Amino acid sequence: MASRPKMPVPVAEVTPQELSDLIRQWSTDNGYEFEFALHASEFGKVVVRDPAGGFSTTTIPNPHHGRRLRRDQARYTVRDLNNSWRD
Repeated sequence: MASRPKMPVPVAEVTPQELSDLIRQWSTDNGYEFEFALHASEFGKVVVRDPAGGFSTTTIPNPHHGRRLRRDQARYTVRDLNNSWRD
């Protein structure tokens, strides 16, 4: 299994679009390819691909109440992205 850098968890509440933008920025900064797709019941699905052919996926949820994701929603999204790499 390849050693890959972990995406840091945002320190403040963010909107789903801001979280998507943070994931995009992190992935391009690390030389990964970012792909966003619409999701049937959530904000969207993210696929991050590394140059060696590995990939990781996660789903960005809709906000619980209001316009921003709770901190735990963002934390779980980033955790899933960091821990679901497939080679």
